[in-house]
Amino acid sequence: MKFVLDDKDFAKLTSVEGPLEGKFFDAEIVLVSFLTDRKTIKRIIPRPLKPASPPTATAFVAKYPKTNFECVYNEAALSLNVEYKGEPGSYCLSMPVTDDMAMIGGREIYGFPKKIAEKISLDATETGVNGSCVRRGTELINLSMDFEQEVDKEDLLKLLNPGGPKSETWEAVNYLFKYFIAPDGSGFDYKPRLVRQVSSISPVKKIKLSSKFELNLKSSNRDFLGEIPVKSPIMGAYGFFNMTMHLGKVVAEVDEFSFMPYAFSKVDFVISEDKELTPEAKH
Repeated sequence: MKFVLDDKDFAKLTSVEGPLEGKFFDAEIVLVSFLTDRKTIKRIIPRPLKPASPPTATAFVAKYPKTNFECVYNEAALSLNVEYKGEPGSYCLSMPVTDDMAMIGGREIYGFPKKIAEKISLDATETGVNGSCVRRGTELINLSMDFEQEVDKEDLLKLLNPGGPKSETWEAVNYLFKYFIAPDGSGFDYKPRLVRQVSSISPVKKIKLSSKFELNLKSSNRDFLGEIPVKSPIMGAYGFFNMTMHLGKVVAEVDEFSFMPYAFSKVDFVISEDKELTPEAKH
């Protein structure tokens, strides 16, 4: 964007239809949920988040062909299902993307743990779908699913909102931590903030479902998705969706000292036995 916005530019940026509230059109997504390990979730998530019961996680691979912020990109993610003050939501562990502006917006505004991937692919046929995410030479996510049934939009929303009121959208709640390390390395610029962000998701066509899928999560010395056990599948869905990312809200601040061990998963510092903590590249 311009170095300095004029009044007209600023009005467009902050309007209801402006890019701050991201809108995605005809997004192609495969998403799976699975049972994982409670002890692992409890070890990885920062307080005040708590593991959901039963312990579950989700992974997805997506292609975004059209957005209101002029980015066309692919994305993948791994999230743990958690609770905050009794409200369910997701705590995102990893979200590789293929566009730098998508990465910057998600990280700096909300706190999504986005990094640039080498390749994110999603390929579907009449009978199944395959998704993959490769970053720095490692295939972190490999997902394959054969379709078992096809459902209408209304039936899918009933599955996603069991017992809830009739709705045209599924409200996906994300819990994220937003923070910056202080320039002098003494701690944080401010107390790390817990952000609650909601996305409204609406199917645009019939959705393919399956109770069986293969999900392989791998680790590298920079990304540690393989630490999350995939115990058993719960449900997988594939289709096309419209989505709105609503602006978030800070719901809590957390203690700086207790949060510090969780503060480096968004960067590629490499720790080895014979080397000190060093950045991949100096800027």
